[in-house]
Amino acid sequence: MAQILFTYVAVLLALSKPSVAFQQQVLSSFIYTQHGDRTPLYSREAHVLTPYGARQMYNAGSRFRSRYLTTTFNSAGGTTAIRDISHYQLNPDDVSILANNDQFNVASAQAFMQGLYPPLADAANLNYTQMAGISDLANGTNIVAPLNGYQYPPVRTASSYDLNSIWIDGAADCPAWTQRLVEYYNTSDFEFLYTSTLAFYQGLGDDFLSNNFAPNDLGYFDSYYIWDYLQYEYLHNSTLRNTISSLNMTRAKIFAADWVYAMFANRTDPVKSISGRSLATQILSTFNNAIQMEGQTNKLNLWFGDFSPMVSFAALAGLTSNQNAIFYNIPPMGSSFVIELFSMVADDSSTSGFPNTSDMFVRFFFQNGTDEYSDLVNYPLFGRSPSSEYVSYSEFVSGLSQFSLSGVREWCETCGSYSIFCPAYTGVDDSPISNSSHRRGLSPTVAGVIGALVALAVVAFVFVLLMLLAGFRVHRKEGKKRSSIAGFKGSQKLASDQDLTLPKGGAGATVLSTEPETSKGHERVGSWELREQAKKKEAGQMGAVTSPPPRRSSYEEDEVHVDPYAPAVKPHDHV
Repeated sequence: MAQILFTYVAVLLALSKPSVAFQQQVLSSFIYTQHGDRTPLYSREAHVLTPYGARQMYNAGSRFRSRYLTTTFNSAGGTTAIRDISHYQLNPDDVSILANNDQFNVASAQAFMQGLYPPLADAANLNYTQMAGISDLANGTNIVAPLNGYQYPPVRTASSYDLNSIWIDGAADCPAWTQRLVEYYNTSDFEFLYTSTLAFYQGLGDDFLSNNFAPNDLGYFDSYYIWDYLQYEYLHNSTLRNTISSLNMTRAKIFAADWVYAMFANRTDPVKSISGRSLATQILSTFNNAIQMEGQTNKLNLWFGDFSPMVSFAALAGLTSNQNAIFYNIPPMGSSFVIELFSMVADDSSTSGFPNTSDMFVRFFFQNGTDEYSDLVNYPLFGRSPSSEYVSYSEFVSGLSQFSLSGVREWCETCGSYSIFCPAYTGVDDSPISNSSHRRGLSPTVAGVIGALVALAVVAFVFVLLMLLAGFRVHRKEGKKRSSIAGFKGSQKLASDQDLTLPKGGAGATVLSTEPETSKGHERVGSWELREQAKKKEAGQMGAVTSPPPRRSSYEEDEVHVDPYAPAVKPHDHV
């Protein structure tokens, strides 16, 4: 009886002891955001972020500020604030920012950061005007930065000459992807869509596009450019907005989404999906760095670019499905893909150290635009059921490793790229995920450069010895001065000037044209390869596309005519 009573009391004490609750703690977040509203790509004018686009990005930054930089707790007693991140004063070590070097991408990053880390005097209405440690002067004066304490974010930009550009836009400057585009234009699927939509696009041209699009530019092959132009005009042009039907706008959007999906959302083609594969590689690398540094770096990672990596990643990660039809569309401008790395921690703060990877989880969110109807929605990764709000970190790494790249070398080989940085990665273990820095040896290109430099050094050494020991000297022979730039105009010749040459027979002068080529926006999204095919179609001569037709001539071309049969130029004549 006494034993039973003792057991009963022990159970009551155990039940009366307060249980330890667990809360979610965000360790790192990777956010890929499409730029805000910009001027159309099909335009000779500069492609820039509009004031409306800047407002979109500012609103997006403000939303993520309320999620990751908040100091308040939600109704469940938890918080979504990132672990140990600076809430008011921007710390460059906390935030990593990368943008494609187009103006509208860089400006989008800057506007986003204005909302994420507003001027210090405006942050949370706390009149927090002093930047700790660097704002005070020796004479006791406190200096506030311009624009009410504006904070200057460290935005990194990547041009096509920078290897980091492949991570933010893997399909750009990828010859193999361009070849896939040409191949797509020779498929029966494309032929059907082209012929079935031709009347629709010609009708749009007659009513809305004739002032900006040539007749040969109206067709399914330019569906994205046409939709890009229409959505801009619908937002900024009241005449078009009041004239075009909602049905035509919807059809133009659907056809553009079909083209985009065909070229980027292919799970089985490693080339068409190269944008998503590149993005996945850097997501893994970012989280790996955050874990290795125990949360001291890579807390908030913000990337800004085009829609293609989002479309491609959604298909590869199993987000695109009949249940999630939203991923079949082109993401609206200002939308974001959000991947959060988080852990479960006890609310009694008994475990203050950085958690183990076995206690880490990953979840995916989609912020569908920035208007009042958009929201941050959680979607299951890898085709899981809707109830799967997150996956373990190990499952996440395993899932993305199925399609991510091993490094720069694999991108170069997959794309068959001639990018300036590719030769340096031949035979180099360049995996951004690997902690090893082992090299397999020098590539032939690098070895050749080193050999040439050594040869030049040897020749220079021998030359110096001849000068010192044998009295060898070099004297300049006086003569006529020669211009630094050969050709017509000599040293005054500009890069845009046409050149003038004299044939050997002296039978007159010839003008060599060096007119520049023009392009419309991002060539990789365009369809220059189909111009000749479109013409053949209209003439009933549908044929295979072998190479892109010539582009339009420059609108700045100088008309210079020289008679090739004129007498030879005499010594005292002037040109």
